[in-house]
Amino acid sequence: MTKQYSSSDSPSSLSDMIIRRDFVSASGLIDSIHITRARFVLRDIKFKTQSDSSSFRATPFVMELNLSSAIQDMSVAGVPFGTYRKIEFDVHRINSSDVSVLPIIEQAQFQDFLVDERYSIIITGSTYTAGIATSFTFRSRVNVKQKIDLDPVIVISQPSPAINATMLVSSGGWFKSSGGVLLDPADSSNENTISDNLRASIKVFKDNNKDGYKDLD
Repeated sequence: MTKQYSSSDSPSSLSDMIIRRDFVSASGLIDSIHITRARFVLRDIKFKTQSDSSSFRATPFVMELNLSSAIQDMSVAGVPFGTYRKIEFDVHRINSSDVSVLPIIEQAQFQDFLVDERYSIIITGSTYTAGIATSFTFRSRVNVKQKIDLDPVIVISQPSPAINATMLVSSGGWFKSSGGVLLDPADSSNENTISDNLRASIKVFKDNNKDGYKDLD
């Protein structure tokens, strides 16, 4: 399985992480937002057939997006043969008990997510108003199970034991309202809208040639 970040709604090879819109934001005259780091806590990744499911990873891990749009590999071995129609995974806050059972080398990555109210997504960057930059750190407490239909389905069989799925995360709509207005990440009244946008920004599809686009067959 691979994962890819895109600053728009489609894969791109450009290293552009700036969201620009000529609109007045709900909280001020923000003319652009520059994202420098984005991390998600994922857990309970499952590929599902018509009647069963295979759990690939139950323990939590931090998915840190490569903001250069480069494809990152996440290898999975020992997947049972079958026709997989859906992928499920949780974007979820964690407890200290979830982390303590992990190897020591893996625990440090969760430190930022365990402070205060505990978080599932952390994004850092800068907003720009009339050319003046203001740093921000957006923390989301969202807990959500993502269920994504695979179209076309993924078939793992004796003739085709190696199949690739790509998880595409597009940031273009993270900090925008439904009308295209830029939202200030530092304004707490925007938290629910931004969290909803984050949930909707993740797509998974069959991508055997790893070009970042959905296979047609």
